[in-house]
Amino acid sequence: MTVATEILAEGKTKILWPGNQPDEVLVEYKDAATAFNGKKYAEIPGKGELNAKISGLLFQLLEASGIPTCFIGGGSRPTELVYKRLTMIPLEVVVRNYAYGSVVKRFNFDEGMPFHKPLVEFFHKTNDDPQITEDMILELNLVPTESVLESIKVLALQINELFVAYFSARGIRCADFKLEFGLDKNGHLLLGDELSPDNFRLRDQQTGAVLDKDVFRLDLADLAETYRTLLQRLEQPVAANSVRKQMYQAEVLVHSRKNILNPESKAILEGVHTLGYGNVQALNAGKRFSVKIEADSLIEAEQQLKKLAETVLSNPVIEDYELRIKR
Repeated sequence: MTVATEILAEGKTKILWPGNQPDEVLVEYKDAATAFNGKKYAEIPGKGELNAKISGLLFQLLEASGIPTCFIGGGSRPTELVYKRLTMIPLEVVVRNYAYGSVVKRFNFDEGMPFHKPLVEFFHKTNDDPQITEDMILELNLVPTESVLESIKVLALQINELFVAYFSARGIRCADFKLEFGLDKNGHLLLGDELSPDNFRLRDQQTGAVLDKDVFRLDLADLAETYRTLLQRLEQPVAANSVRKQMYQAEVLVHSRKNILNPESKAILEGVHTLGYGNVQALNAGKRFSVKIEADSLIEAEQQLKKLAETVLSNPVIEDYELRIKR
């Protein structure tokens, strides 16, 4: 047990304690296993330590790849990790590569069917965690701005590319997983929560064996032993595979900053008024660039496109840009 005395929050599988610094949180992983919204429960010795180790390992993978996360390091005990303190966004972000779980029931997919491209779904973190549309997310002000919601989607897909490659190299199919995001004290978007097999669906590529919490949900095998086997496979070094470049489609939208006088916009607005559209009160001319870019990953594509937008496609003194990337 941690020496801290004031619990910040406690959930089904984790306890949050104050960290050593004001902007840190100590996360203690519990041995509890739950399923079906808490209707199924068990205490499984060793589960907390295994979840902490697997989460820490995957957080380090993302940090090394340039994904912004809450992860700082390990705690003083094997069941603990240290996080940056975040204001969490009340959304569960689910990325699906194959059809399992609720999506099978909702849309009558064949279980295990691969999707043509990764699907990103949102669920509102309330009592029943209902699925929610992007328009409703904005209507309920669950994110500060529309651009934050777009950033969440891009990060989710970047994380998915990394996880699919990482697990595949170890003979594991990454079928789906759940993410949660938050904002740090400076308003920066970071990945939060945990990256344990509680939040993944993982299958052995050869045998189809379950390597996640479904073994507990469906009484398939011993959960602690399954997680221990998974950790051993994740810790094994694998030969680096040659990376095949992929094509990404992007849009770069460039527009004048607020309160910046744009002569082009002013001239067009005057012309619009001359043509009889006097009810048009404001007009901001912009530019739209459609770009196809070849890159090793979505992360690399985003980095290159940002550099292109900032140095070539826009004037950083008087213009802002929006970047939208698709696979």
